[in-house]
Amino acid sequence: AVVSTQSGHYGRGPIMLVCFVVLALLASCSGNRQAAADAIQKSIFGSREALEEPVEMMVYGHREHAHREEVAQLQRTETRTSYSFEELGHMSVKSAPRHQGPFYRPQIYENVPVVEECQAVKCHLNLVIIMDSSGSVGYQDYQLELSFVRTLLEIMAVKAYDAGVKVCVGLVSYSTQVHVEVDPCCHNSICKIIDQFNDRRFQYRAGSTNTNGALKAARQMLQAAASYKKVALLITDGKSNVGGSPISFATQMREEDGIDIVALGVTNSVNTAELKGISGMEFVTKIDVFDEFHELATILLEANYIGSTHELETSFEEMCDADNSVFRQECERVDAAPDEEEEKKEKSTDCDSALIPLL
Repeated sequence: AVVSTQSGHYGRGPIMLVCFVVLALLASCSGNRQAAADAIQKSIFGSREALEEPVEMMVYGHREHAHREEVAQLQRTETRTSYSFEELGHMSVKSAPRHQGPFYRPQIYENVPVVEECQAVKCHLNLVIIMDSSGSVGYQDYQLELSFVRTLLEIMAVKAYDAGVKVCVGLVSYSTQVHVEVDPCCHNSICKIIDQFNDRRFQYRAGSTNTNGALKAARQMLQAAASYKKVALLITDGKSNVGGSPISFATQMREEDGIDIVALGVTNSVNTAELKGISGMEFVTKIDVFDEFHELATILLEANYIGSTHELETSFEEMCDADNSVFRQECERVDAAPDEEEEKKEKSTDCDSALIPLL
């Protein structure tokens, strides 16, 4: 009996070690998800609610301790994402600043879509979401990516509606080729954009990873409409392998246009140096697997005081039904003359003419 007891005692060691490792992995995943939610919440909504937690718990979930200098670096990034939704709601959208300087245009040989400017369209926030659909993502995981983007857009729409904020949204998907799925100049109705998700309009196109080309399309879209705030959210599962390094171009977007870039890596295969170079941050924002998009969405729901996905869907549908005039679909590339103001409300320009595919 004594031997049996001692044997049981010694046998608990490996079991406890395994449990410890599992708990450590779960804590790391939780920290990564929290960090990703914090970065998105801060950049898009300009809200500090998610940042109230100790910073060590956020980006450095896989490490036991964070260096104080890295923590200070995270806190200093607040100036890059000024304007919360509450602040934007008190600003006149008619006074949204136009793009200053020349508009970026890709070279013909780059085979990147050209998006014409539309300074007549004015927004408080211009957001472009860039979705990696390369072969390593796969069809099923791309559907999880789309589901997360849909939830994020619905959260943003409900919060913007409550705050009186107008948001222009652009969507880019990319693998080897770059595709403009939603043009912020034409499809400035989030309700109609969500209809495209419902109708499964967004195709999965496998291929290589042309992140640089996707950023070039996104920069045009962010320059196109007049806005107070410009944000690009890049979602990718690996590293770019065609189209050249995206770091230099991303730096131009941040420094020349004031664009805030959130680079969200998915899986452990991401190129951390590349994501840091794209975002300009000293840390990497990532989740470990595509399945964690559901947990990430849940964190964002809680951060924006929305109880559940059902509550979000109900609020979003009520919002779209209540005031469709707020979400009318237009595609205006030039300012209308004063005497054309009424006429322009009756018709809109063909959106397809604004996107010039280069063969």
